[in-house]
Amino acid sequence: MPDEALRRQLDQAIERLDDAQRQRLLDWAGSISANIENARSPGASIGPLADYLHISNGGTTDGQATYFLDVVPELLNPHGVLHGGAVYVMVDYSMGGATMSVLPPGEICATIEIKISYLAGVRGGTLTCTTNIIKRGKSVVFLESKVTDAGGTIVAAATGSFAIIRPSA
Repeated sequence: MPDEALRRQLDQAIERLDDAQRQRLLDWAGSISANIENARSPGASIGPLADYLHISNGGTTDGQATYFLDVVPELLNPHGVLHGGAVYVMVDYSMGGATMSVLPPGEICATIEIKISYLAGVRGGTLTCTTNIIKRGKSVVFLESKVTDAGGTIVAAATGSFAIIRPSA
């Protein structure tokens, strides 16, 4: 499909969306290019899984990211404690956001691995994940995240490696 035809098809699809859907599309475009203006602004939707898990973007810049997770009853396990998988997903988003904040246009990233340690149970409130790039290589970024509760207690710590994916020539 030629670029003009693709653009027309995309424009027609966008016209059918309401403003909230257009903003979500713009937010998601931020995962494809770090240089899309007003995409993935703090508090903006970062995708349907994040929305379902009540995860939001607190901001990404210069290899750092902050994400939040609102602990709601649907995310608690049968013992009334937050399911660790929700925390893991927040860490994954935060590491991806930190990585994307340093990549040039056209490059994207993908998780290679994340190692997470759960240090305390959580039953409510809002968690904050802060992520920093520890080392950036040519094709792999190594990161560290800390997850804290509202009182500042570290409830989880993680390290991860993300692949840098360059566009095909």
